[in-house]
Amino acid sequence: MHLGEITFEGNHEELKTYLTQNELIPSDKFSYATFGNQDPQILKDKFKTEKKIASIKHGRKLIKFQDGNKQENPKADFYIFFHSHDRNSVPQDETQSPSSQLPTPNSIPKILFLGIASQTYDPTEVEKRDIQKPVRREALAISPRLSKILINLSGAKPREKLLDPFCGIGSILQEALIKKINVYGIDKEKEATEGAEQNLKWLSAEYKLQTKYTIENNDSRRAPDLQFHAIATETPLGKLLTKKPSDNQAKQIITNFEAYMVPILKRLKKVKKPSAKIAITFPVVRNIHADAQKIAERSGLRIYIQPIPESRSDQFISRDILVLQ
Repeated sequence: MHLGEITFEGNHEELKTYLTQNELIPSDKFSYATFGNQDPQILKDKFKTEKKIASIKHGRKLIKFQDGNKQENPKADFYIFFHSHDRNSVPQDETQSPSSQLPTPNSIPKILFLGIASQTYDPTEVEKRDIQKPVRREALAISPRLSKILINLSGAKPREKLLDPFCGIGSILQEALIKKINVYGIDKEKEATEGAEQNLKWLSAEYKLQTKYTIENNDSRRAPDLQFHAIATETPLGKLLTKKPSDNQAKQIITNFEAYMVPILKRLKKVKKPSAKIAITFPVVRNIHADAQKIAERSGLRIYIQPIPESRSDQFISRDILVLQ
């Protein structure tokens, strides 16, 4: 699986202008592969005009998309996503606002997306890291998938320093180290920090990592002022729930969580760089959500990305994923 950022969104004429004004691949000789439903001829023409030696690759291994279609997964130096989508077919809950769906006389039926993959996600390797690490906590540790999402949303880059103020046994720290991000983990539970130390020591030896890490057994309200470049964390719910709470109990749990988080977020605001983002999860209990706007305002932060729900129909505890700044 290839992950990256969409760098262009618009119609065909706007794409022509974008390609004229921007260099897609900063190399004179390379191979590339395209994914999506668009003919790559316009890309071939661009590379030819730039006098680049660019060869397009085709592979035999098929990957299956959510719509059931299959496409070849070749080996190449660069992977380009080039796809068009019908604006009017986007479900309302997938857009940024309901008003963006209102048809206009000049609306464009198709929108083009263009982006270049910046990393490769190997689920087999990720599962191996998760299963083989020395210390595991089935009930409390978050998945490598969610860890990666939070790291990406935080905007942390290689060689920068990322803080996880509720690090547990180091799930987020582990995936950040793999991306060559220096990490600092804090947890008030001594057993958790000891587990994180073991896991990161194992990971560094297993993958021959030179990335730096620090684990501290402490309260996150006393996080050191190291002006972190990014913060990514899964917040604790508190008491581990083993049965479905009543509506009143769920409301009280969320109220307690909101009061608990404000002083912590005030501290996190002080110890990060002004532009640094906080990718964080808030618990959802019986469909009762934490008031993200109230928490942000009382903490002196603003919501950079609105809460994104992540849940399953069979769960009474889920989460909202959001980004604060």
